[in-house]
Order: sequence, then structure tokens, then C-alpha cells
Amino acid sequence: MEKNYIYNVLTKRGYDEYSARLVAAELTMLHKPLDVYLEKWIQNESVIIDYDANGYSVKQLMEERGMAYPAALLSMDWLIKEPIKAMESLKRGIR
Repeated sequence: MEKNYIYNVLTKRGYDEYSARLVAAELTMLHKPLDVYLEKWIQNESVIIDYDANGYSVKQLMEERGMAYPAALLSMDWLIKEPIKAMESLKRGIR
């Protein structure tokens, strides 16, 4: 999915321009199946698909950490790519 398209959706959904630009760039690099979940959310923001990795889930991160869906997807992607670093960071409470 194109970065500018994601950026436009994020700004329409309340992200400030700076945050939307940063997040949009990162979201273009999501791995499967998270990229598909993002596409479904982009089409309809009420579509929240849960996913589990290394003891965390998308919905858990949203509920317990107050993350928006895109941030939770990025965290899950990090848990897949760099599980040790991501888990240490999440245990310390970094959002």
C-alpha cells in the first residue's frame, strides 16, 4: 500500500501530520499477515483483526497500552522481527 494513501487516511482519522508521516512510512513495511490487516482497517476503521505473537496480541496492546490499531500492528511486526528487543521494551512499558 502506498505511503501517501496511508498518510491521508491517518490524517483523516485524527493523526497530526508529523505522526501520520512517520507511521505511514513504517506501515508500508509490515509483513504478512499484518499488511493485510492494515489494508482491511484502512478500508473500514471498525475492522480490528487480532493477532498473537510472543505472548502479546493486537487487542491486548490496544486495551492495556492504549495503542491505536496502527501502533499495535507495528508493535506486533517488531515482536515478529526482533522478539527479544521488542519483548524487553514492552516489559519496561515503552509504548
